[in-house]
Amino acid sequence: MKIDVKHIAKLSRISLTDEELKKFTPQMEGILESASVLQEVNTDGVKPMKGHIKLEEVREDISGECLTQEEVLKNAKYKEAGCVKVYGKVFGENQES
Repeated sequence: MKIDVKHIAKLSRISLTDEELKKFTPQMEGILESASVLQEVNTDGVKPMKGHIKLEEVREDISGECLTQEEVLKNAKYKEAGCVKVYGKVFGENQES
């Protein structure tokens, strides 16, 4: 199975050297090849799992102290209208480095 590790690294915003690409490409292909064996498993008649956590194991969500807006903005590199301004997209090119 061929995989474009360079493209995946770019999407993940990870810089890889040519040496790392040569090392990781066969490793990733091997992982995907191993996982592809699961596609051959016959699951006819097997009901989908809806969850495995028993209700008594769920903890209560308790809120704690939070940073103030001033504390958050103090550490932000870019600010606009009282908010942290974020550059770049998850999928696509950065607007600013």
